[in-house]
Amino acid sequence: MGFSEIFIILAIALILFGPEDLPDIARTIGKVIFEIRKATQELTKEFQNSMDTPKNVMNKAFEQTTSSRSNEQQTQAPQNGDKAVNDEVLLKYEDENPKDPLAELPLDMVSYEEKGASR
Repeated sequence: MGFSEIFIILAIALILFGPEDLPDIARTIGKVIFEIRKATQELTKEFQNSMDTPKNVMNKAFEQTTSSRSNEQQTQAPQNGDKAVNDEVLLKYEDENPKDPLAELPLDMVSYEEKGASR
């Protein structure tokens, strides 16, 4: 808006409302605009927080896993000063020892009855 447009709007407002009511109307409009801006800022902040929360959770989890891995590597490092040798052992299908997952549970919780069997 240019200066002439603002001047015309103020002149029309002065003619419509008069010099006594114009400051009250301007003050009320200012308060309404302030409240609208405050509400939009709060909504924007709430929306931004809801968008950042999953990212923050993922970053925190990533930092925890990387820090725990670095701690494990430091504790597993050789003490005699030799270079660390990465001795990863690949698990083969033949190496797996299938065991009963129910064997670790207490006997009173495990039932080896066939499905459909009644007591």
